[in-house]
Amino acid sequence: MRPLPRSLNPLPDETLTGFVLRLAHRLGTTPGEIADRTGLPSRLPLGVLHHLNDEHLTGFARSTQLMPAEVSGMLLAPLGDRYGPLNPVLTPRRTPARMIYDNPWVLTRSTRYCPQCLTGDRSAIQDLHGGAWRRLWRLPVTFLCVQHQRLLESQCPRCATPAQFAPAANAIARLSDDTLHPWQCRFTARQTSQRSETACAADLTWVDPASTAPDVATMTVLLQVQRQLIDLLVASGPETAMSAGAPVPVPHYFADLRATVAMIFRSWPVAREHASTPCLAAAIDAEYASRVLQAERLLNTLGKKKTSKPYTVPPQGCLATGAALDTAAKLLDTHDPGDARRRLAPLVQRLREADLALSTWLRRPTWISVSLRQAVMDLPTGRRAAS
Repeated sequence: MRPLPRSLNPLPDETLTGFVLRLAHRLGTTPGEIADRTGLPSRLPLGVLHHLNDEHLTGFARSTQLMPAEVSGMLLAPLGDRYGPLNPVLTPRRTPARMIYDNPWVLTRSTRYCPQCLTGDRSAIQDLHGGAWRRLWRLPVTFLCVQHQRLLESQCPRCATPAQFAPAANAIARLSDDTLHPWQCRFTARQTSQRSETACAADLTWVDPASTAPDVATMTVLLQVQRQLIDLLVASGPETAMSAGAPVPVPHYFADLRATVAMIFRSWPVAREHASTPCLAAAIDAEYASRVLQAERLLNTLGKKKTSKPYTVPPQGCLATGAALDTAAKLLDTHDPGDARRRLAPLVQRLREADLALSTWLRRPTWISVSLRQAVMDLPTGRRAAS
């Protein structure tokens, strides 16, 4: 592939799709044209968010005048070194591209975002083409912008469609549209007989002046847990984190968080006493009620009911996400294995009573760390009675 006449430097933590949107805007062309001229797979399938084979990666690097390492740094796959739900050992998939399919702990079809971050840093290039659509926003464990101290947004303020939502299996919507800014909503309104399909085109940097933030105590808690999680996600972060009485590798810690969040929701309100503030407890109350309704509706479907699935996915709302992750982190944060077992025992007991199959599935060895498995394993009858 021949180099493009002009390119861009990737912004910190920028996604590949976000880079393509900014580059297309700079060159006055369409994202589809950028894909064609840089050797990316046609129609930009969802897999390009996560992984590029050597041919596509080196071709894109050559065309955009970047180093291969810079291109790799815009993909989700490297995050698997620290994020368990993207780690092939803890989340097995047949191929790298399959890692993001049917994996609710990665936001594949949409993303969260901070409106203020999208406006850029006031540099000339970002004033023209906007700030980065960040990789960490694609991870459900990222729910708050630490820099601007606000909960992230997850949908367009005008059409209420999830941000960056693309139909079918495309990573970018409206590939042939050269009129949209990278920070505009690309959702396509339904076609009618009177007019052709048009984009929503809402400005995603707009902030509703009527929106309200959680109370100060709640925001203090959320900022603390978000900072801790981001510190674990960055490449320079610690190698281990405390989980259920022992230090575990960071990818295992995030896998433990995933399983603990599911335990919390399926056994709620058993863990309610561990919520840090009344606001966070109320957020999980509302989220739990919604999941119960989802599970009940599945009872009326044909085939496998999959009534456990609503309890295993992360919340869509950022407040509920922060509430669940804070509670899970508190349950796991102890240096004493006995204390971990005492904290988690009520959840495990309720989980076994409510959903034995899910209880077994969540606690399987390939899903959680050794320390968490020891904390939630079933005791023999005599020891259970004695404890």
